[in-house]
Amino acid sequence: PEEAMHRRPQEAPPLERGAPESLWRRGPRPPRSPAPAAAAARSEPSTSSLPPPLENAAFEEYYKEQRIVHEEEWDAFMSVLRKPLPATFRVNASCRFLKDICSRLENDFRRSLENEVSDECGEYALSPLPWYPGNLAWHLNLSRKQLRKNPALESFHEFLKHESEVGNVTRQEAVSMVPPLFLNVQAGHHILDMCAAPGSKTFQLLEMIHQSKEPGLLPTALVLLYMSHLLHYKDATSSSIIQRECALPT
Repeated sequence: PEEAMHRRPQEAPPLERGAPESLWRRGPRPPRSPAPAAAAARSEPSTSSLPPPLENAAFEEYYKEQRIVHEEEWDAFMSVLRKPLPATFRVNASCRFLKDICSRLENDFRRSLENEVSDECGEYALSPLPWYPGNLAWHLNLSRKQLRKNPALESFHEFLKHESEVGNVTRQEAVSMVPPLFLNVQAGHHILDMCAAPGSKTFQLLEMIHQSKEPGLLPTALVLLYMSHLLHYKDATSSSIIQRECALPT
């Protein structure tokens, strides 16, 4: 017995090659300290949340050579190009609820937003584009972040989302609204749209076609639009509207 008490414990046999190692054969590992570079990266703000720098040397060199503005106006020109585009949207002129939507924009949202956030944005928060017929196109002088985060804008944000989903309102850049106005679509015209995605100008043309028809008659005009797939349109609602409103996708 005394010899057994002083006997050295028998070592475990070595593992065969390829056999899984038991977790009980080793003690707990000490926690690994973070690498200095990783720790420093966590302490600094993430660059993914920062806006990308609006710098492009090749772009500036090319357009300087084109001499589209005088040299003394170049800095002002680039400053304007770096400003974010304002949010703009257009009311569907052929929708059933046109008067109700325009009334809400003019009498409800325009006044409430003016009282709530005009000081924050520095000018009118919501106003119609003066050059678009019928006050059907609107300019929103707020960023997307403000539109989503400001509690005072929640009702207006939900209104825009709902009306966009059902096709009564189209979010569209102001510059994109200009070509259909110059085209001056009339009843009986056949229009070929060779760049139909995402479809904002196509919808605008379809609205003009329906406005040009006599009450109670179907329009005789046609929009032929080219796209690789119908899913290039904004959503399923837009696709169904395109198919029923005198448009022929190819």
